[in-house]
Amino acid sequence: MRVAGARPDGTLRPLVLVGHVRLGQDELIRSLHGTHGAWHQGAVRSGQGEIDVDGRRFAVAFIPGRGREAAVDQALRSRYGNDSGVCRMTRSPAREATLRVVPLA
Repeated sequence: MRVAGARPDGTLRPLVLVGHVRLGQDELIRSLHGTHGAWHQGAVRSGQGEIDVDGRRFAVAFIPGRGREAAVDQALRSRYGNDSGVCRMTRSPAREATLRVVPLA
């Protein structure tokens, strides 16, 4: 999945590839660089943007996804294995940058 947060003027930032998992009905993403990642800061600041899934784009809201860090860690490992990228996504600072993706409209 690729994500793009909206800028204050409504234009979109460039799309960025992110790891994502589904927990129940929720789609969750993390910033590999934590809350300091540029795309994450833009997504949190505006609260909105788009995702690209297999070439289809959807308008979404980005909502902090705190409180399920361990479950997200486990889901990331189950989905992607335990390579160096997953190791980075399952510890600080990435854990603090978990967002829930909610479709708009």
